Amino acid sequence: MIKAFGLLLSTLSLMASAETNNKGNDTNTPDISFPISQQRLFDQDLTKYSDTNEVAWLGDKDSRFLTLWREQTTGNVVGTSWLFGNTYTSANSPGIIQTLRNQLSHKGLHSYSISPLSQALNSERSEERLLGQLQVLQEKIVNQKGKRLLILQGANSQAIINILIKNPDIYVDAIVLISTNSPTTALSTQLSQQLLELKTPILDLYTQTDELAVIEQAKIRLTAAKRVSRNNYRQVEVIGLPVHMETQITTSQIIYGWLVTQGWY
Repeated sequence: MIKAFGLLLSTLSLMASAETNNKGNDTNTPDISFPISQQRLFDQDLTKYSDTNEVAWLGDKDSRFLTLWREQTTGNVVGTSWLFGNTYTSANSPGIIQTLRNQLSHKGLHSYSISPLSQALNSERSEERLLGQLQVLQEKIVNQKGKRLLILQGANSQAIINILIKNPDIYVDAIVLISTNSPTTALSTQLSQQLLELKTPILDLYTQTDELAVIEQAKIRLTAAKRVSRNNYRQVEVIGLPVHMETQITTSQIIYGWLVTQGWY
């Protein structure tokens, strides 16, 4: 019995050692910077989307990522919208991002919805990957006419605004924040200051039923903008529950109306 148990331990040890050595010698093994199980779920979710023509791979071999896109349906191309939903959600998840992707296509905007990263957004690796995604999106539409609309939801707002501050070569013509949520008070204050540094017009949306932290942080951003008389910053409280389609349609109408005031139409 003891000999058999010892033999089993020895065998397992050899198998583990061989597996480690194989990984070390395999130069083609991808460097995964986030939980692969979560990302595979995101990818599987998109690849099973009912309209496969709207599922698109962007980037090259080393930076490929899946997006859910929709071509504009009007006779006049206004531009392109990039939609980054909240963390731990797929680009195909029902909700405001999906509704906006559909609605904006009727307003002359090609729309790309990107599955957010599933790791902590304050890490260097996550910012590197987000930066890579933004660079790929920028290269994708470099030859397309029109303006660029960036829509950020939840915790992704903090990370991507930080990237825009550090990388002025990535530019957009307008930014929409949806229920922005910073993980700490210090980061919330930092975000408020970073928004003031950007010259880009910003529409800051939250709902009356958002978490208390989201609403309180929205007040901090509004106070900071008023203190310096930031004219191209506007904040709107959306009435209704975010899960309701009526609220989502209202949100898309608010965004459209704001873009009209920015001279997009």
